[in-house]
Amino acid sequence: MDVIELAPYKRLTNEELIEEIYSEIVKLKIISENDDEQQYLKEAMIFNAMIIETKRRNLKIDKTKLIDEILKW
Repeated sequence: MDVIELAPYKRLTNEELIEEIYSEIVKLKIISENDDEQQYLKEAMIFNAMIIETKRRNLKIDKTKLIDEILKW
């Protein structure tokens, strides 16, 4: 059986993809606070695929903004 990869973020523009990465960080923080390990792993896999897509497109993410998103709250 073939594995079908669903990646709707592949259709996003570069700017939209980067904004989705920032919002995914927020989702991961919320899920981690709720101790829902299964949901966290699912979202982490999505986040990882977004990072891979970012690298594939050779995009640069503003590290300062990324760190702010991670440390915010």
